[in-house]
Amino acid sequence: MVRLLIIPFSLFIVWILETYLLEGSADLFVHFQPPLFILYTVFANIVVGIFIPVICFRSAFLSGAVNMFQAGFRSLRRTVSACALTAIFGYLYLITFTPAGADRFVPVNAIAFIIPPAVAEVMICWVLIGTHLQAYMRKGSAAISISLGVVVTAVLFGISFAAHSPPLNRPDVIVLLCVIGAGAALFFFAVRDVYATVICVACATVPVVLEGIDPVVIGVFMPSVYGAAALSLASLAGSHLYLSGNFRTIRVPV
Repeated sequence: MVRLLIIPFSLFIVWILETYLLEGSADLFVHFQPPLFILYTVFANIVVGIFIPVICFRSAFLSGAVNMFQAGFRSLRRTVSACALTAIFGYLYLITFTPAGADRFVPVNAIAFIIPPAVAEVMICWVLIGTHLQAYMRKGSAAISISLGVVVTAVLFGISFAAHSPPLNRPDVIVLLCVIGAGAALFFFAVRDVYATVICVACATVPVVLEGIDPVVIGVFMPSVYGAAALSLASLAGSHLYLSGNFRTIRVPV
């Protein structure tokens, strides 16, 4: 119970507190500050959001409670296919629901801005807590464990925005994000690909969080925003390579 539940949920609390200290308390999304945004990306979304979950996976992998497939770390070929399809549907979703007017760069800039927290949200809510919760409920049916995982992780995803800048911390926005989180949870448990889930979360949240982002950020190209997005994705890919080099999941023919 300590390894599968207490540690993952404790990390979630630490991540929420760090998000509030580095982003919410400074209204960073509303009043963008490039140096602080990089600091927020590194400490809240990479160190706590990526690296520490990877460390937590070591014991889960060694014990057999979770494997690479369940955690969403798949082969390059499958990941590319999943990401391509998700990106296509994400684009169709954005052009339908994003009030960007004629400026086609607004949703692109917004996605780049959202990528760092989206990677951390996926890693903590679904890759870590979702898989560990499912492992803890292994003695029950798959339908029960997945249903519980969807509900719990969706709520965690939604309430995580209480630590962000206003208006993202409003109760009505949090409820809406819980609904989006439920869809993202179903997507993750069905597809089991961490990169595709990041794309799904980023695209799904853009229409909701757009009003809470500094218009200057999404109106022009910001090197710090794209640099933070690239750093987050590179850290995720590096963690994937580390896990792939140390842990392997072998399919046994039935």
